[in-house]
Amino acid sequence: MRTVRPIVEIDQEHRIVYCGMLSSQEKASIDDILNVLKDEIPKVEGDLKNKYGNKVTYKYYLGKFLDVLLNKYKISTSERRLFWDEIKILASKESRKRNEGKNSKKRSFYEQCFILAQLDLEAVEKLSWRQWQDLLDRTVSREDPRIFDWIRCFIEKVRQDDWREFLKALNMYLKNKDTSVFTNEELFAIYDTLILMSMKWRILFAEFKKDYPKSAKIKNKSAWSKKYYAKCFEMKKRNKRLIDDVLCNEVFYKLMVPNLRG
Repeated sequence: MRTVRPIVEIDQEHRIVYCGMLSSQEKASIDDILNVLKDEIPKVEGDLKNKYGNKVTYKYYLGKFLDVLLNKYKISTSERRLFWDEIKILASKESRKRNEGKNSKKRSFYEQCFILAQLDLEAVEKLSWRQWQDLLDRTVSREDPRIFDWIRCFIEKVRQDDWREFLKALNMYLKNKDTSVFTNEELFAIYDTLILMSMKWRILFAEFKKDYPKSAKIKNKSAWSKKYYAKCFEMKKRNKRLIDDVLCNEVFYKLMVPNLRG
C-alpha cells in the first residue's frame, strides 16, 4: 500500500522528478506503477478509440478501466487528481488542449471519465461528451447527483445549444438553493421546466432574428437570454403561474419586442 503520494513531474531533460522525501523502496514501488501505466494506458486508450471513436462510450469504458486502477493501487479520493496528472504526464499518448486547471478535480479529463463510469451506460449515452463536460464542470452535478437520473429518462438527445442554455438557466434558478429539500418529482419538474424555457428561447430568438435582423439585441444574445430566464422566474413567483409555452411567449415578446433599441 502506498503511504506517500508524491507529485510526479517531468523535468526539462525528460526525467521523472519526485516531490517529497521518499525511501528507495517507495521510489521503486512508484516506478513499478508508472511502468505499468506507461504500457497499459496507451493500449487501452488506443483500443477504445479504434472501437468507439471519440464518442462518449469511449470515455465511459476508459472510466471503467480507471476505476480498476484506483482499486488496484489503493488510490484514495483525495489522491485521485494527482494520480490523473501522473497518467496524463507520464503515460497517455493523447493530446488534449483543454485547460484542466491544477488543483480542482472537476475539469480533469480522467476524473470526468471516472464519474461517467459510475453511471448506467443508458444514461451516459443520452448526452454527447461535450454536453457531459459542460455539466460535470459545474457544481450542480456534484451537489445533487439526481440530475443523472433525470438525464436517464430522456426520450431524445438534447441539442447542444439547448443544453448550453439549460445549464445557464439551471445555475440561475438553483443558485444558493438547497436541492435536497426537493423530492425527486419536484426536482425533475424543475429540470423539465428549465429545459422547456431553453428550447423556447432558441425557437423564439430564431424567429426574432428573422423579423428584426437589425436589432442590437441580436449581438447581445447571452445577456438577453439571462434577462428572459430571470423574468420567467419572476413571473412564476409573483403571479404563482406555471412556466409553460404561454408564459415563455409572453415574457419573450414583452422583453424583446417593445424596446428594440436595447
